[in-house]
Amino acid sequence: MKAPIRVEKSGHVAWMYLDRPEKLNAMTIDTWALLGDLLRALNSDLDIRVLVIAGEGRAFLAGHDVGEIKEHSEHISAGQIGASQLREWQKKLQETTRLIRLVRFPVIAAVHGYAVGAGCELVFACDLVVAERSAKFGFPEVNIGATITNGGTFFMPRKVGLAKARELAYTGEFIDGDEAHRIGLVNRLAADGNVRADAEKLANQIASRAPIAVQAHKVMLDRGLEASLEVMLHFETECMIQSNLSRDSIEGTSAWLEKRQPNFTGT
Repeated sequence: MKAPIRVEKSGHVAWMYLDRPEKLNAMTIDTWALLGDLLRALNSDLDIRVLVIAGEGRAFLAGHDVGEIKEHSEHISAGQIGASQLREWQKKLQETTRLIRLVRFPVIAAVHGYAVGAGCELVFACDLVVAERSAKFGFPEVNIGATITNGGTFFMPRKVGLAKARELAYTGEFIDGDEAHRIGLVNRLAADGNVRADAEKLANQIASRAPIAVQAHKVMLDRGLEASLEVMLHFETECMIQSNLSRDSIEGTSAWLEKRQPNFTGT
């Protein structure tokens, strides 16, 4: 049986493909758990400096699997599923959000087609987003009496502003790639059919930079969302010391002075 997610590696870049095209890559509880396992494995591979997540077929990720939603709804109606079971399932979903923020490397979402519901939550959790102009983003949860999860209500107002976050959450309306780029959800727009090529270009650019510095910036920027200025000034100092004492810093400085491309090793 074909796995719903597969991973390929190209140099220092890993590609994770959501691979249920017949279901528009809709996720199940088990698929979320697999995604978490794959993230842990990639994080332990020190050759990996960037991860790109993409979807096969006609969509990036069109929410949660309708069949599983129907099954769960029936069991809830029959009193066979309660709050305890829902919390356990939710842990598996939310663990992937934690892992995307905790892995050493930046994670890029390469979006085409639909990235709605769970797909939009996954996109918001990623560090960077490259999307086709015709891509569709949104949270249709209010249309079926559900709520946003996986950190969507944490990341959304921080990325697109509170007013736009409220509009998306309250209406369940979808927006296209152009609008997502305008409001700050999408970093780079790609012509339809070019999203993987554009994401690869961005991933290779980041992978060519000093890994210790890139990793530190990921942690620093995330911490900066919550910490005070004074806390961040101290944390920046410690990160600066760590990076400046690395071999990569010596190599980067030498390469700059010698007008050549640096050879970073992550040490």
